[in-house]
Amino acid sequence: MKDLLSAKGERAKKKGMSASIQTRLDDNRVAELLDVAAAVFIEHGFEGASTNEIARRGNCSKTTLYARYPNKEKLFLAVLERRMELILNDFATTLQPDLPMEHTLKEYSFRLLQLVLSENQRGMVRVIGMESSRFPDLGKRFYELGPGRGVTVLAKYMEEQIKRQRLVKSDPQIMAEHLMSLITGGYVRWTMLGVPDNFSMKEKRQRIDAAVEMFLRAYSTSSGHALKGS
Repeated sequence: MKDLLSAKGERAKKKGMSASIQTRLDDNRVAELLDVAAAVFIEHGFEGASTNEIARRGNCSKTTLYARYPNKEKLFLAVLERRMELILNDFATTLQPDLPMEHTLKEYSFRLLQLVLSENQRGMVRVIGMESSRFPDLGKRFYELGPGRGVTVLAKYMEEQIKRQRLVKSDPQIMAEHLMSLITGGYVRWTMLGVPDNFSMKEKRQRIDAAVEMFLRAYSTSSGHALKGS
């Protein structure tokens, strides 16, 4: 009897392990399909993207695709959610409050600039811009998933630096928005309209350094960053 119970327990354990492995494989498969869908949306736009093409490239049936995403809007939102989650996870370790603030902000800002100027990100933003008139909630959802959460994370970092008396007492949300504007303003916004990004890495670094230094002259408690005449 004891041996029988032991055998049943072992089979149940193996069954549980198989189910766990299957779930993990399913998650990986979904991630692959969403990456394929993202590429098709960027290449052809929302209207021009074909679920047939996505299914073909993803090596799955349309039935399987529609079972999980009943329409193209839900599929596109899933693509956005995955992309924004990956980006935020990647940036999560950048803003370390214990490290030197100026260096941290410059590294964070440069990584953000690289992201904003990447072909995939510009392509995705263009798709959202073109479709936002037909799907008003799309732009709002994009902001909530990506830029809005990014500002919130940056604002928490600012709040911590205020507590450590490295930044002056001010609204951390506004401070975060100011830094974001300095990073993504200027020529960066015009690249969304197809203006080529002809700046070298050195020139981009110089622009980021200037943006962060301007931010710190406004908000840092350090006398080395104080505004002239203050």
